[in-house]
Amino acid sequence: MKQHIILMTASILLGAGSLRGATDQAWLDSYNIVWDSQSADARGSMPIGGGNIGLNVWVEKDELLIYFGSPDSWSYRGKGFNTQMQTKLGRLRLKFTPVAWAKEFRQELDLASNSIVLSGKTTDGQGIKLRVWIDAMQPVVHIEGQSDRPLEAAVAVEYPTGMAMAPHNPCQTYGPLVREGRIDGDAIEWWERSPAIDEGREEYIRRFHVEEIAELLPNPMANRTMGGRLSGAGFVADGTGQGTYDGREFKSLKLKSAKPLKTFDLRASLRIAQDATLEEWQAQVKKLEAAKRATGQADWQASTAWWQGFWDRSRIVINPGKGPDDPAWQTGLNYQLFRALLASNRTGEFPTLFNGGPFTCEPNPDTRNWFDCQFMAQNQRLVYWPMLKSGDYDLLKVGLEYYRRSTDLQTAWAKHFWKIDGLAFNEGMGIYGADWSPNPEGHGGPAHLTYHKVSGMEFAIMMLESGSYGGTDVRPYLPIALGYLKYHDQFYRRETKQLTGKELDDQGRLVFFPGNAIEMYQQTRNDACTISGLMALSKAVLNLPANVLTAEQRAFCESFRKTLPPLPTRERHGHQTLAPAESWKSASTWDNIELPELYPVFPFHVYGVGRPGLQLARDTWEFSYEQPRQKRNFCWYQSLIYTADLGLTEEAREFALGKFLWPYREKGGQFGMRYPAFYDTHGFCQRPDFDHGGCAMVGLQDMLMQIVDGKILLFPAWPKDWDCEFKLHAPSKTTVAGVLKAGKLEKLTVTPAARAKDVTNMLGL
Repeated sequence: MKQHIILMTASILLGAGSLRGATDQAWLDSYNIVWDSQSADARGSMPIGGGNIGLNVWVEKDELLIYFGSPDSWSYRGKGFNTQMQTKLGRLRLKFTPVAWAKEFRQELDLASNSIVLSGKTTDGQGIKLRVWIDAMQPVVHIEGQSDRPLEAAVAVEYPTGMAMAPHNPCQTYGPLVREGRIDGDAIEWWERSPAIDEGREEYIRRFHVEEIAELLPNPMANRTMGGRLSGAGFVADGTGQGTYDGREFKSLKLKSAKPLKTFDLRASLRIAQDATLEEWQAQVKKLEAAKRATGQADWQASTAWWQGFWDRSRIVINPGKGPDDPAWQTGLNYQLFRALLASNRTGEFPTLFNGGPFTCEPNPDTRNWFDCQFMAQNQRLVYWPMLKSGDYDLLKVGLEYYRRSTDLQTAWAKHFWKIDGLAFNEGMGIYGADWSPNPEGHGGPAHLTYHKVSGMEFAIMMLESGSYGGTDVRPYLPIALGYLKYHDQFYRRETKQLTGKELDDQGRLVFFPGNAIEMYQQTRNDACTISGLMALSKAVLNLPANVLTAEQRAFCESFRKTLPPLPTRERHGHQTLAPAESWKSASTWDNIELPELYPVFPFHVYGVGRPGLQLARDTWEFSYEQPRQKRNFCWYQSLIYTADLGLTEEAREFALGKFLWPYREKGGQFGMRYPAFYDTHGFCQRPDFDHGGCAMVGLQDMLMQIVDGKILLFPAWPKDWDCEFKLHAPSKTTVAGVLKAGKLEKLTVTPAARAKDVTNMLGL
């Protein structure tokens, strides 16, 4: 660890030094982010996370500010069935007198511990250093440090007042903000509590006529209480206040130092729970605070040990030693920075939202684009795909469990609406574990989503692959995988029989009509997304260990695969290419921007490097598109992944640089976002854009390593002039680590060693 960022308190200094010395993670040091000037507002914040807490930390006008965020902080907004919003838990404001950093200022993200160190000097040259960190095991935020001279300190927790505004319509409101607080002795308590009866859930049940299966609909908002308790050694109550920040009114609860202090130890103990009463919530958050008063050193050691293990799992370090003037080096930097953002949700109840995660930082940080879509699966999947190769199975589990918890509900949904023994998740998933706005037949409400159920298939494949990659017990996930196959078998046999009098076509194949090819094509017949998804999912099921499937289940899967139609093709510009579908009745020409014909490349890997038909897939990329904008490179656009998976090295290089350095490389600016991995994508999916970052990670991983039928292909789309130190995960609980220099593989370590025979170096050097 660099000497100039070590925290001053003796206990934490000892813990950091001993833990850091236990492993070789020097490669992280060069990736620390350092700012030597304060920020204009929250859009200039620096993020850290842990457990299920994410913080935005910045210094503005000589005051330290922190937003408390969480993937689980869902606010109740009254009767509307899909108006629940993920909001901030509150904002902390800390100021010193005299000003702590009037003469010098430095803010550094220490990636090794995922903490932020702030240092400065007063006007008379006296120094101060603080460290902000999150207990990785408990939802407790620490602000610790010391100054050369005693300073007066004032700290407040602020929360907004008034009505919650609709992100897309500032004239529409979604119920009152019911945040409250109190001074309790020398501590601040603040909270937001939902009523015992969730009228939004009751409205959902009535509107969509699911009374028969209502008992399976989860009830996550009833009595949901979220907030925390702030206290500090030497701090006393200082009353209440109010004000305006970034155009938004707030109330505040305040503490101040009883006398000037040289040592600072503030902690915010946070709690999100469905406690039966407010008094019970208050008792529990007070208990957490009391339990953590004397455990700072042990908690710091446990947290830094967790981060040490996290960084030891995997990495992609590009052109080590070259530094920030090299775009490829910056690509490696941003890969690490974004992966750290994903680690802010290891213990959450709900997945990390694609549209900002817990790090939104707009003037109203409680707004986000597409908030009413909630867990939009086509976007959410990109947040979770990279976690297989990075070995972050604990993070991945949060996203997978959201779907698994709905297994019984979705099975009952299929019986209720479709009289089918199976299941299929609609595209637009909501907080109640079902489609946030289904049509009367139980399918997706909007025409471009009605039969689009492919993204849930991707999560089902992730579930099965997590078993091979990380040793996860896949048996709890098997009903979802099999349910998907059963749904498509039964639903489309019935639909085809109603239209033609026969369950299958003349070749004995299923006919997938009516369907959708992602959002772009409606009323499709045999779309490429569904067919390739079912090919991949059925193959993943059959690849499970023999003792996982019964003989009957295996026989069904094998029989089902035989009924799948071939992927559709068409001629484009004189070349044979894959097609979005055999046919369709309408297309969203108003937003003709997706490439469903490339789903057989990613995510379903029917075609690609090392697989038959590579030229067909490459010609699809080259010639099949309708509009050039279908190959754009921001937000969820998967151009980087496609070119990587097709082995198009030079194109992949340019897309990787454009994706990871967005918008610096293509647009020449960061649009107000200061942190390099806070991607701003023209308002597509809110900033910071998490599906942009997840998509970028997948693409870079695939440039470096791809898996074909259990075999490991190294450097299938990697530029020879990009030196690299890497460690990634592969199926059969395998890790692959190596060093590439000047196009030559100088070191390779495969664990277990027996898997080395399955590795192919595609650079040949």
